[in-house]
Amino acid sequence: MLSCFVLLAQNDNDALRYSRTGVGGSPRYIAMGGAMGALGGDVSCAATNPGALAIFRRGEMVYSGGLRFTSNAANFQGKNTSTPGGDFVFSNFGAAFAYANEKDPTKRNVFCVSNTQLMNFNSVTQITNNSTRHTLAADMTTLANEAKTLSALNSSYEYLGYASYIMDYDSVGGKFFSLVDPKRNVSLTRNLVTSGRMNEVNFSLAQSVDDKFYFGGSLGIPRVKFESTTTHSEADANDSMRIGLTSPTSYTSTYVDGLPALESYYSELLGFNSLVYKEYFKTTGYGLNLKLGGVYRINSECRVGAYFHTPTMFYLTDTYYYTMSGSFDKNTSTLKEAKFPTEEDEGRSIYRVITPMRYGLNTAYIINKMLALALDVERIDYGRASITSATPSDFTVVNAVIKNKYKTATNIRVGTELNVKPVMIRAGYAMYGSPFGGLFKGPFDRQTASIGLGIRTKSNLFFDITWAKTFTKEHYYMYSTDPVKTDLKLTSTSFLVSVGLKF
Repeated sequence: MLSCFVLLAQNDNDALRYSRTGVGGSPRYIAMGGAMGALGGDVSCAATNPGALAIFRRGEMVYSGGLRFTSNAANFQGKNTSTPGGDFVFSNFGAAFAYANEKDPTKRNVFCVSNTQLMNFNSVTQITNNSTRHTLAADMTTLANEAKTLSALNSSYEYLGYASYIMDYDSVGGKFFSLVDPKRNVSLTRNLVTSGRMNEVNFSLAQSVDDKFYFGGSLGIPRVKFESTTTHSEADANDSMRIGLTSPTSYTSTYVDGLPALESYYSELLGFNSLVYKEYFKTTGYGLNLKLGGVYRINSECRVGAYFHTPTMFYLTDTYYYTMSGSFDKNTSTLKEAKFPTEEDEGRSIYRVITPMRYGLNTAYIINKMLALALDVERIDYGRASITSATPSDFTVVNAVIKNKYKTATNIRVGTELNVKPVMIRAGYAMYGSPFGGLFKGPFDRQTASIGLGIRTKSNLFFDITWAKTFTKEHYYMYSTDPVKTDLKLTSTSFLVSVGLKF
C-alpha cells in the first residue's frame, strides 16, 4: 500500500521481494521448468542442487539472453486497464570444468562458476478510473484526523498534502479538511513502475563417486538492484470544485458540504484542479548464502536428489524521496509543491534482509536414453524472513507482521526432454506457491509454462531456444484507510536463446 511508506520505509514487502525467486537459468533449464535437480548436467544447477553439477563428464561454457515482454492488467472498481512493456534480458552465464581425481580414479571433480538471473523486476502497471470517496486526498485527510495535530502527521505522506494545500486544518471545527471534495467525481490514475534484477554468482565444487553418488556445494553471492516509482494523480475532470469570491471577506463554492470559514489563501488558489503524489525508492546491495546438495543414481534409469539452502543475508541500502504537487483554478500552471526529504537531505537507509532457508527433493527417470521425466518439490517458510539493522528494535513491528502474515509455501517444478538427435525437445511447468499458503489456488501464486528446443552439433557447439510464460494474480490496496482493492493480472513472456561449447 502506498500509504504504508513512513519515515522508516522498509516493510514486509521488502523481505518477501528478495525471498521469492522464479525459474531462472539457461534456456534448457527454463524449458524444463527448472526441474533439473536430479537430471543435472546444466550450470544452472549451481543455484538449486549443486550436487547435480557432478554429473558433468566434460567441461561446458554457456551464455544466454533474450527478450522479455510484459502485459499487466488492473481492474479498479470495474475499470480494466492493460499496460504492455518489453526489454532485453540477461539469463545466465556459466562455465563448468570437469576433471578426474588423480588419487582416486573412481572420483570426478567439477568446478563451476555461474551467474544466473533469479528475478527480473521490470514491470509497468497502470490503474485508472473515476471515483468519489476512493481517493488519495480522502485517505490523507482520514489519516490526518487520526493523527489530530500537525506535528503528528507523516512527513512522507499526509504532511505533503498539507504543505501542498491539498488539505488544511479548520481551527474552528478542530479537524483537517480536503480541498478535494469527497462527494465529487475525481479522475485518478496510478502508475506502478519497477525495474532492476536479482542476479546470483555461484562458486561451486562437486564430486562424483563411482558415477553413482554426486554431491556438491555452492557459495552464492546474489546482487540486487531494484527501483520503484509510484505516481498517483487526481484531477477535477468535470470542473465541479469551484470557489468564487463575492467580496474580500466572502465567497461561494460548489463543494457539496461547503468549506470552513474563509481562509486567506482561497483568493490565491480558488478551487481544486489536480494533484500528483510520487514516491521513489532504489535498493542496491548484495547477499551471501550456502547451498548443499546431492544426487543418487539408483540405476541407469532412475535418480533421486535433495538440496538445502541456508538463509541469504542481504546487505541493502535504500535511497528514497516523496513529492507532492497541487494545482488550483486560479492559475493551473503554478504548482504548490512539497518534498520529503529535502534535496540537501536525501533519504537513505541501511539495513539487512534475512530470507528463509529452503530445501527440496528431486527425482528423474530416463527411458532408453531418449526421454527424461523430472520432478522437483521445494518448501520454504516465508514467515521466517526478517529485517534488521544497527537498531534491531526499528523492525520489531515489521518482523511481527511477517511472522503472522506469511506461511509455508510449496514450489513444484516438472519437466520433460525428448532426445531425437541432434535435436532435443523440451517442455516444463513450474508452480511457486503463494506466500500466504495454498497450492494451485488463490492469488499470489506464480506459474510458468515453457517449451524449448536444443541442437547439439558435432563440433561441440550447442544452441538452445526457449519460450516461457509466467503469470500471477495479486490484490493491490492503494490506501491504508480504505479497503477497496485492485485486482492485478501480471504476465511476462520470454524468448531466450543460448550458445554453448563443450570441451
